[in-house]
Amino acid sequence: MEGDSPVQQQATTIPRSHDPITLLGLPTEILRRMVFFVDKGDPLNASILCKPKAPQHRAPPHRLSLKAEQRHYCHDGLDYKDAPLKSLTLTCRFLRKLVLPFLFEHISISPNDFIRFLTFLRSKGLDSKVLGLHVYLTTQYNHVQPPWWSHMLNALPTVRKITVTGRPEVLNGLVGMHSWTNDAWAFDMPLQILQLRRSVRSTHHQIDYETNPDFLTSENWTSMTVNEGSSLLAYTTYEFFSRRTPSLMTALCYNCSVAAGTLFANLTHFDFIAIFPFSSHTEEVLHCIRRMKRLERLFLKLCPDPETTIFRDEVEAAGGHMDINDPWNEFEMSWELIAHTVLFLTMEGELQELEMADMQIEPLQHALKEKMTGSLRQWWSYSGNASGIWRRRKTRLIIEPETPSDTVPGFLND
Repeated sequence: MEGDSPVQQQATTIPRSHDPITLLGLPTEILRRMVFFVDKGDPLNASILCKPKAPQHRAPPHRLSLKAEQRHYCHDGLDYKDAPLKSLTLTCRFLRKLVLPFLFEHISISPNDFIRFLTFLRSKGLDSKVLGLHVYLTTQYNHVQPPWWSHMLNALPTVRKITVTGRPEVLNGLVGMHSWTNDAWAFDMPLQILQLRRSVRSTHHQIDYETNPDFLTSENWTSMTVNEGSSLLAYTTYEFFSRRTPSLMTALCYNCSVAAGTLFANLTHFDFIAIFPFSSHTEEVLHCIRRMKRLERLFLKLCPDPETTIFRDEVEAAGGHMDINDPWNEFEMSWELIAHTVLFLTMEGELQELEMADMQIEPLQHALKEKMTGSLRQWWSYSGNASGIWRRRKTRLIIEPETPSDTVPGFLND
């Protein structure tokens, strides 16, 4: 137009933009990527390092509809604000279909409900999307044949992780071990956790029900996590140090199990979580760890998180009849035992990394670092910054004897 500036004339030649793109108008791959970032992953990851608790808000199986099963099995009854993927499934059919594979990657299930739930998974094409199972056992199922876990693993071949929560004697029965329960009353450990994981690269081989399969060798498990809960109440009993911890690791320590030997020989990662275990029990656990010659990473956590009130709560529950120095003395003795085992696996195994989560407790940092580094410094270096991580040196550090003159440490190749 005459009289218009060049800029105005140019603007008139630019076509109007299309209507704004809505969320549902985005390419499916972008939406799937967005869902991936919203997904919080396995909800069990946030609690497996804490004192085991029973799942909350469980409805009786006969009251669960298929829609209720979706809410119930995935996140153990978390509120929608804590599980954004649940909220997305309620927005529209398209997003529901897109989100369901993420929502069902990790499921919580009871053996009694599995058949019906499997039907639901298959109807939605989700049976090949499940990566993790969390099974809460209230009783032993040894009378059920084939074993419930073999049916689950065969029906869901993509599962790479199975977590079982139950009483100590239930876990021992699961792996076919004799259980020491004479002192169970002193510990009052209602629940413990056993988790087994296999490598992403490994494939599932169908379990033969006729060969009397064993849970510990049902898959090519390479990682194991054990959470035993708290031993604090046992410190209130007379001669507490003579008590034997009701524990799967105790059973594995003293039973000559071929399956346990096979499992230990195959493990590359092991995590042990407990709250103030006796040093005698720590020694039993370390006896098992010494059999893990292929172990590359060891994670240990022997104290509650700094922000928890477990110590105070359990002391109050026991009526205050506890010398609070006893748990800390046992903890300190456990450090020394751990250092000896790490050195053993340095010489006899393939251990490359040690992580002690108790370094998060600020008052312990200096003492724990000095104790462990003093024992391990020839072969191990500390990562610093309260990380709690020690890594194996590629070469052994030669510690020269102290002399009046300054000397520089040298290195000797392995």
